[in-house]
Amino acid sequence: MKNLTLVLIGCALLWACSQPKPEPEAPAAEVKPAPVEIGDTKFIDVSKESLNNLAAGNVDGFMNTLADDAKFFWNYGDSVVGKTAVADYWKERRGNVIDTLIISEDVWLVIKANESPRPDLATGTWVFGWYTATAKYKSTGKSMTQAIHQAGHFNESGKVDVMYQYLDRALIQAAMKK
Repeated sequence: MKNLTLVLIGCALLWACSQPKPEPEAPAAEVKPAPVEIGDTKFIDVSKESLNNLAAGNVDGFMNTLADDAKFFWNYGDSVVGKTAVADYWKERRGNVIDTLIISEDVWLVIKANESPRPDLATGTWVFGWYTATAKYKSTGKSMTQAIHQAGHFNESGKVDVMYQYLDRALIQAAMKK
């Protein structure tokens, strides 16, 4: 019986030693993020609140979301650069030109751009908004309604550093003509 036990132990040792050693796992391949993905929806709330402040005539509330080096661009070629210049523009516009501003039918999308096809388009968080704006002008009492699209980029501090706004300036000019 002793011999049989020794033979079994010997066989077990030989069998254990003859098993191939498992290969070490290869390091996981680096997963490259998608060029664009859905971003954090908290930026939609920030954007909506900012726009609602502007509509209500609270330009300071509107300005709270802008970075000091903010740039505001319109599709027809005008631009305002710097938070102070943007504030001056909108205080003049809301205080002396636009009597009422109503925002409705808004749709928002936030994306995180991990790559950029052009050096002038920043990566990071972008919020896109589509909405209907109805403005009544103080000088004429006339109103205009139009669809507006905006695209805002949030910097690392969570402030808007670039804003593009696409609108039909001809509708605005027609409503301001006496």
